[in-house]
Amino acid sequence: MKNLRFIVSFLVFIVLFGAIVGTFVYAVDPLQQYRKASYQPLFSGEQRYQNPGLAKNYKYDMVIIGSSMTENFIPSQVGETLGGNVLKLSTEGSTAKEQSMIADVAFGTGQVKKVLWGLDYFSLRENSVRDEQSFPFYLYDDNKLNDYKYIFNISNVKHAFGALFLPKDKYPQYRNLEKLNYWGGYAKYGADRVMTKWKEAWNSEQTTSVNEPSLDVVKQRFQDNILRLVKEHPEVEFTFYYPPYSVIRQQVWYSLNPERFANQIAMKKYMFEQFSAFDNVSIYDFQSDDSITYDLGVYKDLSHHSAEVNQRIAEEIAVGTNKVTAENVDQFNKDLEQQVQSLVINENGPLFSLTLTVDGQPASFQQIPTTSKDQVRVPLKDFAEGIGAEFIYDTAAKKATLTLGDKELVLSVNDPLANVNGEAVNLDSQPVIVKGRLVGPVVQLTQLLGGEITTTEVNGDPHFVNYDITF
Repeated sequence: MKNLRFIVSFLVFIVLFGAIVGTFVYAVDPLQQYRKASYQPLFSGEQRYQNPGLAKNYKYDMVIIGSSMTENFIPSQVGETLGGNVLKLSTEGSTAKEQSMIADVAFGTGQVKKVLWGLDYFSLRENSVRDEQSFPFYLYDDNKLNDYKYIFNISNVKHAFGALFLPKDKYPQYRNLEKLNYWGGYAKYGADRVMTKWKEAWNSEQTTSVNEPSLDVVKQRFQDNILRLVKEHPEVEFTFYYPPYSVIRQQVWYSLNPERFANQIAMKKYMFEQFSAFDNVSIYDFQSDDSITYDLGVYKDLSHHSAEVNQRIAEEIAVGTNKVTAENVDQFNKDLEQQVQSLVINENGPLFSLTLTVDGQPASFQQIPTTSKDQVRVPLKDFAEGIGAEFIYDTAAKKATLTLGDKELVLSVNDPLANVNGEAVNLDSQPVIVKGRLVGPVVQLTQLLGGEITTTEVNGDPHFVNYDITF
């Protein structure tokens, strides 16, 4: 009998305790899932948990959707620039599925008139959410029966206590909705940091390139998660844009994961064609804007740029800069491909894309990224063909001989000395094999064979340089 009374008492205690805890969390509502806080809230930096409550209970008529590339937008500035009362619903590392889910919540309020959507190709490569097992799906639906997962979540209990009892000057970064998940003010930027990430990417990208989804799969994910929303909401003005990753980020994809790069290019054309059927959609492409993408000083890594670039994006959208049209959609893609194909990675100097001509006529040989200032390297066989020289390569000795007129130039793999008509000459950059091809310093090769190189900026843009070889 005593045991029965103990069990009953214990169960009553559990129920009462649970009721008290649940009532407390419901009343405080730390993530503002039921109502906008009447107290100074302590927002959560866990966007997948915090954003649904913001979308349900705040007043706005414009939302920002996207990955971490959109986190540095300041809502009030975007509102002043593009017109609207803006709520930022960015989600770091989000897939298109996650982005469509938070967009659905916002659209469900009936107050959205405009959307600024940063559209990353990577978001379309997976049709999932981060950590599927623990993702808070219950915060995105209207089913009250599963809200116990919110009400009785120990993290939310702690958050509720913090929201009420922590000093109001503690965790200021989580007190200001305007700067929530904004990192533009404290991130460190610079070419040195970006180049370090570039070297790391050349190792990591080779391990991820084998899992590239087919283009048909990517198209379907676009249709399910993005185009669906456009079709369902003709009353909403959609503005999509392609974020400007650094040009060396694109170069890594182009070089080590060509299928991914090709799919990205193809998808930009495909998405424009699909969007073109709707009057409420506009799209902007910043990925070949060299005034941004070649300036590594505005990046903290290969992809993420400063808040100033985010504001510039909003300003350029406002005036129509980089807007994609039927007349220029192919040109945007062509420009990006040409930039990465001809990019010179100069670790000791500025980035630039290089074209080469011989006596003013385009040459067919391909540049190889440089490793030291002004030492642009080219495949020796292509160089010889381009200038009309005879080329002989001794595979066993790993030795190349170029003959032009009365000049005979002999070079060997990894040898810092060349031989010109029997005389030894120090090379500025020794010949090496890159992707199965022997390459050497184009400027010095030209000079050793009796030629000259004239360097000019193309259309006065320092990011685009032409070497004209003459003999």
